[in-house]
Amino acid sequence: MGMTCAACAVSLESYLGSTAGIEKVVVSYPNQSVYVGFNSEKITEVRLAEAAKEIGYELLLGDSAKSGNAAALRAAKALNRLKSKLLVASLCTAPIFILSMFFMNRLPHEGLIQLLLALPVILVSGRDFYTSALKKLKHKQSNMDTLVALSTATAFLYSAYQVVIHYLQPPQHLAHHPHYYFESATVIITLILLGKYLEERAKQRSNQAITDLLALQPNHATVIRNNQEISIPSSEILLGDFVIIKPGERIPIDGKVRAGDSHIDESAITGEPIPVAKTQGSTVYAGTINQQGTLKIIAQKVGSQTLLAQIVARVQQALGSKPQIQHLADRISGVFVPTVVALAIASALFYSFFPLNTPSGFALTTFINVLIIACPCALGLATPTALTVGIGKSAKLGILIKDAQALEKAGKLTDIVFDKTGTLTQGKPAVMAVHTFPSPELSETQLLQALFWLEKQSEHPLAQAVVAHFHPNDFPAREVQEFRNLPGNGVIANIQQHTLKLGSFHWISTALGSHISPSQYALAQSMLDQAQTVIALANDNQLLALIGLADPLKDTAKQTVHALQKLAIRVHLLTGDNPQTAHKIAADLAIESVVAQALPDTKRSYIQQLQSNNRTVAMVGDGINDAQALAQADVSFAMGTGIALAMESAGVTLSGGQITQIPTAIELSKQTLRTIHRNLFWAFGYNVLAIPLAMGVFYPINGLMLNPMIAGAAMSFSSISVVLNSLWLVKRK
Repeated sequence: MGMTCAACAVSLESYLGSTAGIEKVVVSYPNQSVYVGFNSEKITEVRLAEAAKEIGYELLLGDSAKSGNAAALRAAKALNRLKSKLLVASLCTAPIFILSMFFMNRLPHEGLIQLLLALPVILVSGRDFYTSALKKLKHKQSNMDTLVALSTATAFLYSAYQVVIHYLQPPQHLAHHPHYYFESATVIITLILLGKYLEERAKQRSNQAITDLLALQPNHATVIRNNQEISIPSSEILLGDFVIIKPGERIPIDGKVRAGDSHIDESAITGEPIPVAKTQGSTVYAGTINQQGTLKIIAQKVGSQTLLAQIVARVQQALGSKPQIQHLADRISGVFVPTVVALAIASALFYSFFPLNTPSGFALTTFINVLIIACPCALGLATPTALTVGIGKSAKLGILIKDAQALEKAGKLTDIVFDKTGTLTQGKPAVMAVHTFPSPELSETQLLQALFWLEKQSEHPLAQAVVAHFHPNDFPAREVQEFRNLPGNGVIANIQQHTLKLGSFHWISTALGSHISPSQYALAQSMLDQAQTVIALANDNQLLALIGLADPLKDTAKQTVHALQKLAIRVHLLTGDNPQTAHKIAADLAIESVVAQALPDTKRSYIQQLQSNNRTVAMVGDGINDAQALAQADVSFAMGTGIALAMESAGVTLSGGQITQIPTAIELSKQTLRTIHRNLFWAFGYNVLAIPLAMGVFYPINGLMLNPMIAGAAMSFSSISVVLNSLWLVKRK
């Protein structure tokens, strides 16, 4: 707490970073957060808070810092406090402005009236500027408050001095009215407070993503305790609790359905608008909405373990991180204040010694103008406000950005490398074809029944796909006798007095030999050519069935690859699968660069090779074998349906596992970068153009000069325009 402008973040970051035991500091002004890496043996959290307090900031530690409701309450309180200060400043400044603009030298005791009206503005509304500036000065720090405090204090003290001198003059000289700058001091503070108030409101809107995500967590839940349904706070749900979710209620935990059928609106998590059917055994997530039937769910992840909580944590982490472009803005802001003070002093001294026919008080006016017009708020806000909006918008679309550098680099990608399983494909085998060869002893129906019941007994991963392909209700129960598992080959068993073998086509074809016809061989080869795994059913002398299994492509794979290629991004396929399957998948998706049987090191080396050719590379994966490549890539996309290690290694997590989100993330990155560049152009260009005007460079040439009040208004407007330009990101498609 206590950061009043973007330059404050630079000051706090610099001061904390110089403290012994601090390894890394990242301060986010829009997010009002500080991420600190420190050696706990050298410094404590309490000492961290004390160090921040030394230069005027308050660090909130522990639960008070993490609570979403507490953060919202603090933001609302700060906004109301700012509003009160603005009200006091406005009520006192209005009559000062009217007196100085329309009744100058017309009212008795004009200077004394303005002095009394200006005191509440300086001592109440503007107090924070002066206390902050003094604390910064004590530790050789500076920020926007330094500029405001210097300019307004100079104007006020000079004017107050003129009032005192005026009344100390002999009575015959009281008719002479000196020139006062009370209106400059008070109007500047009022306009800056107005700008900060509007900025704070806009900033709260840009942080709405986190607030919206936190609101997805219901406050109460119904659980079963001692065989009774009771309502408890969601925070008190324990692992293993059975939670009852009625139609229309939000789910408070991650878990599995133990009873009931329904459809769940998972759009808050996945970004997909179509409700998902849930039955016994289905996984459900916190924050999603039950639409139909009542569900009984066992709690498997609660509190900070849920996917929703991790999403919030990732968004907050991303908002606190900085891309390379922000470090440039920080360095500029860090040297800008002392440079501006030097220019202000130089202009004042120049016109004090060389008036050049300028009006009385011109040197003081240039001093005030330069300090006000050059406040680096717009420059400091240019990047973080755009990032805040971009990261928040992506979270609502189910794209979780771990750090700001990922968002920055995604728009510059030249190559994207896909793992196959679980990314381009569904990640689990499915039956693609079933061909039966009935005999006089076994009809087609009996063969399908035998397939089902043999696979029902098997523990092989492919067996589950075969069982899932059939409907159990279509097959009456059959007793399986003498069941034997032959690892690496298949199974042998007796069903209804028929001894049957079920296993790999290679094993069956070797055993049957010439009993397999050329047409059956040709059919099996055709299935293999389509990258299918072929298993066969046979008795001692006849091939009875062929089943082709494959990991099918996701419905969205082709359109995603095509969309990336339209963006001039080269797509690569790296997979641990066999060459035949890899090239078949690549051909179906029109991918030219393919590497099969790729080990984790192979994937990482492949990406390194691309990077050595000055390519900006992204990796998309979901498994342990992808973690190295994800960490190596410039931008890494992990599937939210994958393992935790892959998601931790990735800069971007696709929460719903939807690869169609990748082109969206890239386009959002480009939009955010364009917004940052526009912000920086206007902020930096504004200062470059305005400072010479404020210094009075053009006055001796054409009489062009800024009024201090206009300078204050222009400075405030520049900050507001940067924030509004960033917020426009929300409206873009």
